[in-house]
Amino acid sequence: MSLAKSSSTKRLSVLIASPDRYFRGMVVEILSGYGYTGVWTAETLRSLFDSLGRLDIDLVIMDENMPVLSSVEICRMIRSRNADGKIPKIVLVASKATRTLVDEARNAGFDALITKPVIPARLAKTLEHLYQVAMAS
Repeated sequence: MSLAKSSSTKRLSVLIASPDRYFRGMVVEILSGYGYTGVWTAETLRSLFDSLGRLDIDLVIMDENMPVLSSVEICRMIRSRNADGKIPKIVLVASKATRTLVDEARNAGFDALITKPVIPARLAKTLEHLYQVAMAS
């Protein structure tokens, strides 16, 4: 199944969390190019959790450079707050995938990690994989 052709993956609701307006805009543009219509953005920790509380989010794409708390701490909070309900898939976007970061991300509960610069085909492949895993479970 190709992500660009799958109407099911296009219906996923995606939240892009980053304090960087350029990063948020770039990811919105990539997802729009693949036909996504349910895309929201959050630039602060408060707007991230507000969005998770009021929207039915399937997937969070989070920049490693979040304000106030680290992305690892934020992922743990999302996992613990939603332990009894729907837990979105969470993708970490980092400038470098060091062994330490990979281990921290895995232990915090991230479902995937991709590195910057965000390559549209790599992001699409990651989202397709997460969609297939979610559908299989």
